[in-house]
Amino acid sequence: MLSPKVFGHVNAHLLAQNAVSEDDNGSCRFRSGNDRKCAIGSLVRDNLYDAALEGVGISYYRHAQDSVLLRTLYASNVNAYNPNVIDLLIKLEQIHDDASVEDWPLLAAFGKRHAFV
Repeated sequence: MLSPKVFGHVNAHLLAQNAVSEDDNGSCRFRSGNDRKCAIGSLVRDNLYDAALEGVGISYYRHAQDSVLLRTLYASNVNAYNPNVIDLLIKLEQIHDDASVEDWPLLAAFGKRHAFV
């Protein structure tokens, strides 16, 4: 997926879900109960998701050459090896993890500012 499609997918997913994907301790997770998915988790194809992907945020992989998560995203048609895509994924993860759900409609302003919409 190109950056505008990645943004569009995550934006639609987060606004429809309207809830954070987190564990019982309040830690963000790619996938959690009630079929919730974070920004990154929503991009991973269901048949490729593995709980072993959990535990490290996407920003850790900004300068990584390879990892199971990057390969899984690539197999899910998201080229996280592309620096522009990884930067977008980091921003989207930060919005999911750090902004309150009530502020998620501001994703539209983020998309316009970066010419994704």
